[in-house]
Amino acid sequence: MDAAKPKKCPFCDPSDRSRVLEDELCYATWDSYPVSNGHLLLVPFRHVNDYFSATDAEKAALWTMLDRAKVLLDGQFEADGYNVGINIGQAAGQSVFHLHVHVIPRYAGDVENPRGGVRGVIPGKRIY
Repeated sequence: MDAAKPKKCPFCDPSDRSRVLEDELCYATWDSYPVSNGHLLLVPFRHVNDYFSATDAEKAALWTMLDRAKVLLDGQFEADGYNVGINIGQAAGQSVFHLHVHVIPRYAGDVENPRGGVRGVIPGKRIY
């Protein structure tokens, strides 16, 4: 076993993944470990570790792709809401160091009390 061999980035070869949307700078793909039906990832083609390392054009393309993703999801799922998030850095839960934006459809009743939404990343701070 070669401990020095880097782990293959799952987003660097998008041909390995099912692309459901794409443009010249980024693509959308279904999350391999979805937290809800319709969980999408928006990913730049260029390997970039995190959002703050992306170019302005890549950032703009991701937000345009978010709008396109919502249209796609609205047509295939009956979501009652959405969470959109980016994990940046290991302390924030980033485990794949290639920028990706989570688009998570939410459904009435999927959790007992959704109040606080993304604040739930720190469970004791979610309900306020």
